[in-house]
Amino acid sequence: MYTKIILTISVLTLLTISLKAQNKELVLPAPTHEKPVSIGAVLLDGDIEGEKIIQIKTRIKEGYHIYAYVPAGEAYIKTEQGIELPEGTKLIGDWEKTVPSPYPGNAKLLIYKGENSFQHKVSVANDVSEEAIIKCWLYYQCCNADLCLPPAKKEFELIVKN
Repeated sequence: MYTKIILTISVLTLLTISLKAQNKELVLPAPTHEKPVSIGAVLLDGDIEGEKIIQIKTRIKEGYHIYAYVPAGEAYIKTEQGIELPEGTKLIGDWEKTVPSPYPGNAKLLIYKGENSFQHKVSVANDVSEEAIIKCWLYYQCCNADLCLPPAKKEFELIVKN
């Protein structure tokens, strides 16, 4: 009985390690006052053969935010995501994003704070080149209650087959 429990734990541990290695779990550095938004991107395996998931993650320092929705007449800059695909790949569906929060005192203005995820599924044909690269980016403006930083764009290149 004891041997079966140990064997089961070992198999589950190896499966977890394998999944983390296969899906390249994205760990972002802690944001700072000098750099209040940490951003990273990774290409994950999808649920079905030939499917990948582009994942862009942000980690925003407490007290700071980026904008999910900016109504007309407001001077803030809305966060946008973009993708450039190589031949043999195509987008599936729309972006899946973390649900934003209303800005305190202005419920029409929506923000992202804390940890956020922006994901998009991609179909990859079997004959896609080993060197094929997906380019993706996040354009955002980070603010706190006292100031707004200049808009920034963070770009990533993700290898399709690895």
